Amino acid sequence: MKREIEALLFATDAPLSSGRLRALFSDVEAKEITSAIEELQEDYTAAGFAFTIVEFGGGYQIATRPEYAPLVERLFKGRRYARLSRAGLEVLAIVAYRQPITRLEIDEIRGVQSSGAIATLSERNLLTVVGRSEAVGHPLLYGTTREFLSHLGLKALGQLPDLPNVGQVVEDPAELKALASRFGAELADIEIDELQDDDDDDTG
Repeated sequence: MKREIEALLFATDAPLSSGRLRALFSDVEAKEITSAIEELQEDYTAAGFAFTIVEFGGGYQIATRPEYAPLVERLFKGRRYARLSRAGLEVLAIVAYRQPITRLEIDEIRGVQSSGAIATLSERNLLTVVGRSEAVGHPLLYGTTREFLSHLGLKALGQLPDLPNVGQVVEDPAELKALASRFGAELADIEIDELQDDDDDDTG
């Protein structure tokens, strides 16, 4: 089974959750799957491989070891990345730290309409609808996705850096710039635009 799990982790283009692995090995206990993954990690370490199995984004995936990050970055240097505008970064930060949250609540924090940014972030699979509010009209509630966690290399939202006041960050360009470096700059395939005062939601 260890090699079968290895084959699945090698083939997948997104983290495989424990639930998904259990579904693929229906006659195997969850602890056996965990043990097999741990054995693979030990094998890779003992052999001195440049990769290992990491847990992030709600699942497991084979990834390059951190010490090789500078070399990998050189490989992808010059690659064009999808960009987030200031509006997109603001909305992403608000949802990440306040989810589940409605569009009207996001608008209230930002002081401007956010439907365009929400649509763009949803298209990029960074935001998703997670339910409906009990408020009048039962508006949609938004939350971040597993892909959002994967971009940040996080296992769970609890690993996000502390952020005492989302509203203050949105209103203060210096705070937003600091957030981009702590939060946005770590997004693996997203480059943040220059944080000019541009609240055009259609830019995302």
